[in-house]
Amino acid sequence: MTTVIFTSVYRDRLNAYVDLRRSLGFHLGSQVYILGKFDRVIQREMSAAGPITRAVVEAFLGSLGGLLPITRHRQLSIVRQFLLHLSQFEPETFIPDHGMEPARGFPRAPHIYSEREIQALLTAALAYSVRPRGALRPLTYHTLIAFLYATGMRISETLDLRLGDVDFRQGVIKIRKAKFDKSRLVPVLPSTCEGLKRYLVARAERGHPTTADAALFVNESMRPVCYPTASATFNKIARRAGLRGSQGTRGPRIHDLRHSFAVRRLLLWYRQGKKVQALLHVLATYMGHSHVSALDVYLTATSELLAEAGARFERHFPLDVEAHGGITS
Repeated sequence: MTTVIFTSVYRDRLNAYVDLRRSLGFHLGSQVYILGKFDRVIQREMSAAGPITRAVVEAFLGSLGGLLPITRHRQLSIVRQFLLHLSQFEPETFIPDHGMEPARGFPRAPHIYSEREIQALLTAALAYSVRPRGALRPLTYHTLIAFLYATGMRISETLDLRLGDVDFRQGVIKIRKAKFDKSRLVPVLPSTCEGLKRYLVARAERGHPTTADAALFVNESMRPVCYPTASATFNKIARRAGLRGSQGTRGPRIHDLRHSFAVRRLLLWYRQGKKVQALLHVLATYMGHSHVSALDVYLTATSELLAEAGARFERHFPLDVEAHGGITS
């Protein structure tokens, strides 16, 4: 669970809002981090209690720097939801309209990692230089990247895992209160279990807690790895692997590992001759979606996937030009 300590004059309202949303089944994840950014702006702009004004909201937008318009729009939308909640108690609260930060453009297309790129990421993770030498971080990110690619789990779900959620005997991972407050069991391959076991041995050798409630993925301070750090470190590793340009440029993201898992599973089913449409509900359930339509965002058509789908169509509906009288204009 993402933990942010609010410190502004509105810290109590922010904490109450987060608690309320979680009690309703929302898995806030990085949203709490964004509210923390807003809290720091409030602290800087407001020395005493009073209504949150337009100037405070504009200062928050100014703090977002060179983020893409659609990212700025999403972060403002998260803050807007809090301000709507706050207006019940502070009627003079400024509520930004949806046009204050328009979401120009379209969401970026996901990057589907090739096997070669995954291997490059894993190699770069192990070679990631940190001090002191022998620190756990390289193996943490090597294991984290491999785990995300092998399971298709959300990064927020993965970082929330505790040691007691891993059942090596049954070969399953228990995800507690994920998106929409739903828990589920995720079967994992023996190779994934072996990778986790190696990580747990190294983790224990460095003195990290081994109790059931201890976080699975940890940093050198023996605290759970948080999403902003995981994302930033992944970007550095991807840059070292040659998959991203210089700092500040766009490139493959950690969440694209989930996209890649879904496309890889579809591709495998096509090659195995499976009835893919009939299996989509299985994939949706495994990935924690409540409806098959939610897969649309992940199932990006790659050239490889389109080729397999086209070959499947050809096998079932062969195109015989002569039989159909040729192609006419």
